[in-house]
Amino acid sequence: MDVKFINPFLKGTIEVLKKMAFVEPHPGKVYLKKTALAHGDVSGIIGITGDMIGSLAISFGESCICHLVGSMIGESYAEANREVFDGVGEITNMISGVARTHMEKEGLHVYAAIPSVVYGKNHTINHILKSPSIVIPFATDHGAFAVDVCIKRSGDESKILKEYGVVNQKSPILPAVPENQHPPSNGSSPATWADKKEMIKNKLKEITAIRDEMVAQLSEKPFMEITQRQFMKKRIPILEAQIKRLRLDLSTVEMLSNIRREDVENPKLVQHYQHYEPTRPKS
Repeated sequence: MDVKFINPFLKGTIEVLKKMAFVEPHPGKVYLKKTALAHGDVSGIIGITGDMIGSLAISFGESCICHLVGSMIGESYAEANREVFDGVGEITNMISGVARTHMEKEGLHVYAAIPSVVYGKNHTINHILKSPSIVIPFATDHGAFAVDVCIKRSGDESKILKEYGVVNQKSPILPAVPENQHPPSNGSSPATWADKKEMIKNKLKEITAIRDEMVAQLSEKPFMEITQRQFMKKRIPILEAQIKRLRLDLSTVEMLSNIRREDVENPKLVQHYQHYEPTRPKS
């Protein structure tokens, strides 16, 4: 397996989780995995074919995936359940979609199957290719997960889509957002009111684009898989609430930025709520 094909999955993982779960995953050192044992409690697995052939697996610790899915749909989960498993499938599908988009920029035509989900302590992952896979470990504030990729260039004899249950249809992906539109990730606060306004505007633009893309997909794809449609219907109201909050934040920052320093340091106090001077009584 060529290590250069790992980068699309690395980028896809970071992009999806930042946009959909508002989590900044931190990649660790890539290594070669020679066993079938998964690196977590629940895994999403998806087959890939076309100019590339193989499979992608993403394995999460239970606390990590409960937080990620909870953040995505606005719920709180103490343990993995059916909704969490559906979320694993959607995350796997979206990461695959973004990764394949990056591959297509390199002139590769790549397709994917419907993802499957496996849950349980010490479960195993059986890749399509019987060869070692490459693992990218990730850390988050709520636990760890690993992206497990086993993929290679395919020959003409390997491009039979029906062999792997793969449909010749691209997975829905997130709208692309330029890198310079993401808010600072180093934990530092914006230095000026202008910086704060710019940060909020960029975030508002990003979340609005995601919301609009989901609305468009629901409208244009009536035969979308039911779990994916349910996920989007739950996600859209959360995004709309975030849009409303960001607009309010923007209005607040604009108002505060217009307050002069002298007005703050030497406020003018009004002594009477009707704002007129009291008259002297007639003698």
